[in-house]
Amino acid sequence: MKIKLCILFSILAIITNAQESEHLTPPVLYWHSYGFQKQVDFAKIAYYRSDSTGYESTMAEVISFNKEGKIIQKYISIFGKYPSQTAYNYIYKNGLLDSINTVSSAKNFNSLQKLHYDAKGKLQKIIATGVYTNFIETYTYDQAGMVASIERKHKNGSTVNTRFDHKTNVVVEKNYSARGLTTEATFVYDGDELFASFTTVDKNVVTFYDNYYRSHFKTPVNTNPLSYILDWRKKKHASLTSFQDQIGILRDARTSKIIYDIPAEARNQQGDWIKQLQIDRQLSTRRQLVFQQLKYADGTVSGGTEMDLLFERKVQRIK
Repeated sequence: MKIKLCILFSILAIITNAQESEHLTPPVLYWHSYGFQKQVDFAKIAYYRSDSTGYESTMAEVISFNKEGKIIQKYISIFGKYPSQTAYNYIYKNGLLDSINTVSSAKNFNSLQKLHYDAKGKLQKIIATGVYTNFIETYTYDQAGMVASIERKHKNGSTVNTRFDHKTNVVVEKNYSARGLTTEATFVYDGDELFASFTTVDKNVVTFYDNYYRSHFKTPVNTNPLSYILDWRKKKHASLTSFQDQIGILRDARTSKIIYDIPAEARNQQGDWIKQLQIDRQLSTRRQLVFQQLKYADGTVSGGTEMDLLFERKVQRIK
């Protein structure tokens, strides 16, 4: 089982890199929160390992939405030596998300997350039960009605506490292990997009999430990391063109290290990506080609999930 878990996490790691947040958040429901430019019925995504020996299908993902634009299921199928299938089913009652039911071919990953609301329909608590998933998550809100904190207490004694400062657009998450160890991570946003982060494990290193260059990179700092990030965000607001030039220089500096990269992609007329070369450089360089098919709510279909050999040839020399 440990081997299967390691393989599962390594395959999913690059997907995690491509997503916005790495901290606790309320359940993400609507299509636009997934980055689509137009309402979709479903998105089918196919992942292919790509290296000098050729390509191999590694994973398929399907995200489905209802007519109101809310997610109803996320399905993941992993191929290869240790195959698995997992479906995350979103159940609604009276217009509110009632529960998230996870069903997996590896039954120990099955779980049920039950959501509890107050009289005004505001989420107060999530109770999750399962062999590997067992926690209680509680929510507090600020005077403006926005989420101020999320605290998740696991059955094993560990706790995660996430606090949201909406004025500065900063999120701070503290992890308390069952053994008493504490770590802290800070996330700085620009609007809804994750801009940069750092941790107490190494406060001298900042990770930037650069949407312009479609990459994540780490850079050393010799000053307060939060002030350093906020200064860069000010530069972006002052002049986007100048910021893009300067962040490009910082990204390519010898002292910086790119940890995730999308050096090539294709988009459709709506502006949604349908083909990508994704490279994870954190431990060892891993390349994968990703293809997406979208069916929009108006009935139009764009993209596909079959391996595009022409696209592969165009990017095969990119390392």
